[in-house]
Amino acid sequence: MNPLLVKALLRTAFFIAWSCFSAWLFVQVEHTENDFVDEKYQLLRSLYISMISKYNMTMEDFNNFSNIAHEALSAPDLPWTYDHSLDFVLQTVTTIGYGYITPKTEGGKILCIFVALVGIPITMLALKTVGELIVYGVNKVVKKFETKVLKKSEVRQLQTKTAVILFSLLVVLIMTTSIPLARSEGWTVTESVYFWFITCTTIGFGDYVMKDFPQSIQMLSSNGSRSHQGQEKRAFEVEETARIFLTTLALFFSILGLCLVSSVLNSIMAAIEELYLRPRCLRRKTEDRSSDNNNSSPEQCDREVIQAL
Repeated sequence: MNPLLVKALLRTAFFIAWSCFSAWLFVQVEHTENDFVDEKYQLLRSLYISMISKYNMTMEDFNNFSNIAHEALSAPDLPWTYDHSLDFVLQTVTTIGYGYITPKTEGGKILCIFVALVGIPITMLALKTVGELIVYGVNKVVKKFETKVLKKSEVRQLQTKTAVILFSLLVVLIMTTSIPLARSEGWTVTESVYFWFITCTTIGFGDYVMKDFPQSIQMLSSNGSRSHQGQEKRAFEVEETARIFLTTLALFFSILGLCLVSSVLNSIMAAIEELYLRPRCLRRKTEDRSSDNNNSSPEQCDREVIQAL
């Protein structure tokens, strides 16, 4: 059988098995017996009973009132200013896709398809190249450290050591940025770590996002005069500079995290291939040596491993 076909079948089987097992784990952790649809319905029905007892409201009037209230209290659409448009483009080309800003017009949806088709390959190539550059730099540092400091003649399991170092750097980056983010957003450290991981791995559920925009319309208050609204607007303008700075800083750490994740994935795959191919190559060299066949040199074996990677 074709070795490539065997490898594809084995990896696909492992992918299916891991997905099914992970789904079972989530059922064990997250599943509850609550019927959330029924709970929402009962809550709405109790509100209706309360309203008709006070205002003699019909079912149709109540449904219209509920729909309008829901629209008014839900998160408003963001204006397509340049900073929000740049945010949307970065979410698109990096495939993060939080989903809090999306095109609504026909032209915008067609433009999104075009931008994604061109931008995603460019972004993936850029992240892959930067990741490979980071792996190359860490490999070089590990080699110099072991040969110059530890005085080793040969560096073994280089890719595995590089993967461990890069993963540690990624953990340090996430932890050092999670604490200040948790304080600024009112999250727990776990929620902040979860946000950074979902972002850096481009999963982008959108359940946690940095609130540089209003989540819902403000509630009406008795102090709703124009002067009060003007004070709120001026206060928002004062905070806008700090908000832009924090957003830019978060964007920088997000891009750095994406590059580190790319380097970690590259190094992990290289380490897996290294562990898989090196014993097989060494075994073949032993067999060739026992049969007095000197055609397979160590250099040739190393070249074969590098080509396979």
